[in-house]
Amino acid sequence: MLETRFIPKLDRSITRLGLGALPMGPLQLKLAPDEGARVVRAAVENGISFIDTACRYGTYEHIARGLRGWNAAVTIATKTHARQDRCLAERHIEEALRALGRDRIEIMLCHVAREPFTDDVWGPTLEALVRAREKGLIGMVGMSTHSVKAVGAATIHPEVDVIHPLINMNGLGIVDGTADEMLRAIRKAHDAGKFIYAMKTLGGGNFVGDREKALRYVFEKDYIDAAVVGMVTPSEVEWNVRFLSGLPIGGELARRTAMHNKKLNLLDMLCVGCGECVSHCENGALALVDGKAVVNHDLCILCGYCAPHCEMLAIRFV
Repeated sequence: MLETRFIPKLDRSITRLGLGALPMGPLQLKLAPDEGARVVRAAVENGISFIDTACRYGTYEHIARGLRGWNAAVTIATKTHARQDRCLAERHIEEALRALGRDRIEIMLCHVAREPFTDDVWGPTLEALVRAREKGLIGMVGMSTHSVKAVGAATIHPEVDVIHPLINMNGLGIVDGTADEMLRAIRKAHDAGKFIYAMKTLGGGNFVGDREKALRYVFEKDYIDAAVVGMVTPSEVEWNVRFLSGLPIGGELARRTAMHNKKLNLLDMLCVGCGECVSHCENGALALVDGKAVVNHDLCILCGYCAPHCEMLAIRFV
């Protein structure tokens, strides 16, 4: 059975394992809504009660369809990328409520990612979220980040309930520090009363080959309340649930969810065309085309040697 955490501000418990909806959407695997709905339904039927998404992910319909007719409580976290724009943040709140078919969004975050978390940039967005929280449209507000410094800034912000930091065993994707430095910032935030749920536990799929170690690294830390893991098939849902519940995993399930069933995926919106991944690909599978990295899947052997050299975390395995 999956471990849970009680969240006083929501007056409910959630599973520490959450479903990350980004990989199923148009930014990565491009699952049709019905296909994504099957993954969402498999997640809740296997006991997962926490789902993470964002306005940019394009997965609201996947989630809404997957939860149609499901009566048990499911906690949803989403994010707005509105910067210095309170009106846009308010529209994102309305969009989330409407598209997900809910009266309240339990958690909504400023989608900060790699930027500093400062009031001059994110203050108007946070103000919109706080007002929605006061109206009961949102349960808790906060921010998501790949930055150690941003975690520190959110820790001392009086209106922040939730911090969603990037953390994994190699520190892949952290923009301004090491994994150990991020863990120290997370612990301090947790001690200050912030709800912490982690992202990129598997490094965007880069650690699927060593997933047991990668998952233990995050889930064994008590000061991380929960972590969301991207899943794009019911088999991946079953593997993660069984592993984190301490249940046996059969050989066929292990085979269906192994690294060799993934593909290297490049996120155009993150790629800055630096060419570092191309120069570190020993198989000639990567090239720069019109200022963006592209992959030749016939040549890619999924070695993963390119990924540590992408500071933007634009390389994913799904």
